[in-house]
Amino acid sequence: MSEKHEYEHLIEEIKKHDRHYYVENAPKISDFQYDKLYKKLEEFEKKHPDWIKPTSPTQRVGETLTKGFSQVAHSQPMLSLANTYSEEEVEDFVKRVHKLLPHHKVNFCCELKMDGVAVSIRYEKGVFVRGLTRGDGKKGDNVTANIKTIASLPLELSGSDIPDVLEVRGEVFMPHEVFQELNKEKEDEGEEPWANPRNAAAGSLKLLSPKEVSSRKLSLICYGIAEDSSGKIKTQTDVHSYLRKHGLPCLAKEHYRYVHDVGEIMRYADSIHKLRSKLPYDIDGIVVKIDELALYDKLGATAKTPRFAIAYKFAPEQAETLIHDITVQVGRTGVLTPVAELEPVFLAGSTISRATLHNQEEIERKDIRIGDHVLIEKGGDVIPKVVEVIKSKRPHHSSVWKMPKKCPVCGTPVVHSEDEVAVRCPNTKGCIEQRIRRIMFFVSKDAMDIENIGEKVARQLVEKGLVKNLSDIYRLEEDDLAKLDGFKEKSIHNLLTSIDKSRHVTLARFILALGIKYVGEGTAEIIADYVGSIDKFLEITEGELLELDGVGDKVADAVIEYLSDKGHIHEIEHLIDLGVCPEVIDVSKYKNHAFYGKTFVLTGALQEYSRMQASSLIKERGGKVGSSVTQKTDYVIVGEDPGSKLDKAKKLHVKVLSEQQFKHHL
Repeated sequence: MSEKHEYEHLIEEIKKHDRHYYVENAPKISDFQYDKLYKKLEEFEKKHPDWIKPTSPTQRVGETLTKGFSQVAHSQPMLSLANTYSEEEVEDFVKRVHKLLPHHKVNFCCELKMDGVAVSIRYEKGVFVRGLTRGDGKKGDNVTANIKTIASLPLELSGSDIPDVLEVRGEVFMPHEVFQELNKEKEDEGEEPWANPRNAAAGSLKLLSPKEVSSRKLSLICYGIAEDSSGKIKTQTDVHSYLRKHGLPCLAKEHYRYVHDVGEIMRYADSIHKLRSKLPYDIDGIVVKIDELALYDKLGATAKTPRFAIAYKFAPEQAETLIHDITVQVGRTGVLTPVAELEPVFLAGSTISRATLHNQEEIERKDIRIGDHVLIEKGGDVIPKVVEVIKSKRPHHSSVWKMPKKCPVCGTPVVHSEDEVAVRCPNTKGCIEQRIRRIMFFVSKDAMDIENIGEKVARQLVEKGLVKNLSDIYRLEEDDLAKLDGFKEKSIHNLLTSIDKSRHVTLARFILALGIKYVGEGTAEIIADYVGSIDKFLEITEGELLELDGVGDKVADAVIEYLSDKGHIHEIEHLIDLGVCPEVIDVSKYKNHAFYGKTFVLTGALQEYSRMQASSLIKERGGKVGSSVTQKTDYVIVGEDPGSKLDKAKKLHVKVLSEQQFKHHL
């Protein structure tokens, strides 16, 4: 076999394994073996750039877009569905269909109503050529380069009898776990978090850097056909299996159902409502479609909505409570964030006593005042948010709230730049609260993992003048710690031991601990894997950063800005001089370890490890950590209150480890 034939064969082999993994959930090789194949493909393309095919697995992330998005006409109008929230309206829809089609026996297909971003995806001769957003229904934004970054999207259709043209409709979404992880990073950086996964997915899909879109880990589910030159598919129920046959990601079989009448529709809706909290992504109801596709044209559409389908939406869980006060938090980057202090209320599985109000603009837009009765809900079933004020219950003494003009901690006049909504305290060196928050981030489990320094201890260390810079933590001695309230011989020993232990840390966690703006856990790992040492990290260029998949302009600018500050460089040098030793783990020494080459998924709250700690321990031993359970998963590690991943693990007969079993295997 010639070298070029070997290259082409390798492309097909990787595509085959992509389909096994993303679509069929039935991988044939380990992650380690897959990574070796992918690396080999990259080596071929580096050696022979003229061979690179647009459908190569390496070409998912293209060049940065520079002029926004062009608009392209849809081959078929992309209309929105009419919404209903009551069984009576579903019954009216069914009656209306029967009235319009008196000579037809009409049945229905019920599906999940994904709460994401609707897209249209086109294949010609089996090759992906275009991806559009809904837009105004007639034209959509051309987001082809960004949609290509979605790992579950095949760039070529598979299977037999591939049609000349296949245009499908689907939904781009952000899984809950990814949403929570990215929102945590945004909050750590003092940025306004997304309200829900749909907003996050929509914002991500419109980014002008495909590399940055790739880092958002978007997903896709396809559920409809806009154009199919084969003309073979006659019912909506068959659409799902047809798309799956050609390698497209679709709803699981248990998530759509063939039904006959209103009673069966509502029983399906009830079953999905109970399942809703266990799904790894957001839905906001179900969709009811006439099953026979040929009837769609007969029914036609109104100016805005088709007559062949309707959305039955679930009402969000809400609770009424009272705002006792609005306080201000100062983050480690100086961002001032208003927080509603609430009368505690139980909502969607937990007691809520605080809700972020994000910024002054949000408070003014919703006219939120101290003393107001408000409705709250969990955005994306995750983040508590104030939905609206119940103005009929507003007391006469309610007061309008304004962002303070000075930092509530250090008294420095706040600043508000034109390019962001955040108000900041610019006193990065002298504001005690910022210093405390930076220390808390530095010592956190996901960073340097120094136990026994919680908020109270960090506050004392700063207020007593024992820690001004991060490196001062490694200068602490017994006499210093004896000055802390409640610190006796044992607690002093424990803290010094933990500090000493933290000197040996992975390079990724050290980079994360520095607190560079926009650099979260995933980005820190990407950079650490590339540089391989702290010396090379200090010398990295903006060009090198922009070459890394998952690193966009914003992150690159932030890293270069951080490294351009001589004070930051001196602080890193002090940490190294004090014995901190960031290192890249050589996993090859763990070839005989039980975790080597295995794929893990974590679910539930672990007691002894943070999520990042457990992930790091697995990766150090040559394992890989995934976000969802598939047949490719070797182990699922289960903590307290596990989610739907445990159910899927049992269904797929994936081995489940308790935290103690995990610890034993380590």
